[in-house]
Amino acid sequence: MNILPQLIGYLLFIPFITFYSFILGPALKCVLVPGGLGLLAIILGPKHFIYYYKRSHASKMQAKKSIQAKPS
Repeated sequence: MNILPQLIGYLLFIPFITFYSFILGPALKCVLVPGGLGLLAIILGPKHFIYYYKRSHASKMQAKKSIQAKPS
């Protein structure tokens, strides 16, 4: 049987997926999301960036209100 390579695979996979899920993933989100928004602001310019940023949040709020308003 080839259980030893499978066991070694699990022993290596589980710590790495746990590290990514609970430590690296949130840390990357804290860096990449603001960085991406900053890059977008540089590309669009501050006036257009603020306009589209507010517009995206308004559409999210409108969608949220329509979901809450539906009868169950």
